[in-house]
Amino acid sequence: MRVDRAVKNNAERELPPWPEVARLAVMLLIAILLQTALAPHLRLLGAYPDFALIVVVCVALVKGSETGAVFGFLTGFVSAIALMEPFGLSAFVFVLVGYLAGRYAETADLSAGFAPLLSVFAATLVANVLFAMAQFLLAREVPLGFFLGRVLLPSLVLNTLLAAPIYVLVRVWLRGAGDLRVARAR
Repeated sequence: MRVDRAVKNNAERELPPWPEVARLAVMLLIAILLQTALAPHLRLLGAYPDFALIVVVCVALVKGSETGAVFGFLTGFVSAIALMEPFGLSAFVFVLVGYLAGRYAETADLSAGFAPLLSVFAATLVANVLFAMAQFLLAREVPLGFFLGRVLLPSLVLNTLLAAPIYVLVRVWLRGAGDLRVARAR
């Protein structure tokens, strides 16, 4: 009986409409272009912004966990190709971050303006810790003080500051400008 329900649920699941897929593809291209062309030229205390991570979180907040995880995988995979990084690590981290941000969006009240900031802050923390753990497992020693002071803290500040404008742009692009109207008190 359980298998029949799973088959029925999968049969009822529809693919997103083509305009939505096209908008997500353009968003993916913009994220990769920002990450590869603009991010290396912006620097705050030794840290570079992670536009790809911010865009993955914003897409997940707007579209949910499933779309966030798929978008995170594609963004991580394409950014690894573009930046000539080892395959898999970025894709894994971005899938995890996209899924968790999407679950947060599905279960929390996003009407507060700080939700994108909090999400990007948490995603940056999780992503940097996972990347540092991978470096440790690959026997690439990075001193803890250097990681905390020159990588993690500046990345948290820079990504959190960039979260609000990028979230507004992603939301307008994926939902339309009419969605940003302020709710009126009743």
